[in-house]
Amino acid sequence: MLDDNLFKSYFHGDNIPVWPCPKCGVQSLSCEKDEFKKQYKEPIDTNHPAFDPDWIEYVFTMHLKCSNSSCGCRVVCVGTGDVSQEYLNDGTGGWDWFDNFQIKYFEPSLKIFIPPKDTPECIERALDASFSTFFSLPSLSLSALRSALEVLLGEMEVASIDESGKFLSLAKRINLLPKESRKILEPANAIRWLGNDGTHGGGVRVRRSDVLDGYRIFEHILIELYPEKRASIDALVARINKNKGLGR
Repeated sequence: MLDDNLFKSYFHGDNIPVWPCPKCGVQSLSCEKDEFKKQYKEPIDTNHPAFDPDWIEYVFTMHLKCSNSSCGCRVVCVGTGDVSQEYLNDGTGGWDWFDNFQIKYFEPSLKIFIPPKDTPECIERALDASFSTFFSLPSLSLSALRSALEVLLGEMEVASIDESGKFLSLAKRINLLPKESRKILEPANAIRWLGNDGTHGGGVRVRRSDVLDGYRIFEHILIELYPEKRASIDALVARINKNKGLGR
């Protein structure tokens, strides 16, 4: 199941996370020794009399490798950084400055969740397109997740055009789900609403947590269609459908 804590976009320079490998799925993707490289985004004179750490902006690159002996996948991560003033956790009540880094992209992109093993390849590719922008453009990830739903309906041979040759809306396609697949109708509508918010916005700020909600629902759909395990997300589906999206 999807674990939010594995996909936070910020980390401290002295505490680089270990991520799930995009190839084998094992949580064993870590930074290789001396392969984290940071530099100032613009030249800064730290000896200037008026220098303040708030001036600092970084760019970074990081090379990672899966430590799973049967895998060894290599990944590149890029992003930005700054510094922040934070209290020390040593009981002294003191504070210090810490380097903070924000992920923009992984290449290849991380799999935010692992689809069931029988998931068709075309759907996995569509999901990868959504995963690729999760850290940098959450709204685009939701829009791509909506597209992945369209691909899924195509794989299920749900019609995309009507008798006169006109393209059917996603809402109409969902309503054409066959009887044996009606159990995914409400979750599919939840993905549609979220995808609409990602595509059209309407003043709604899409957060990564919103995208993770979408991934939970899509994972549930795939588990229903290609069962390996089951998950209960009825409350999440009901909330999104009631609000017709994020509802903010």
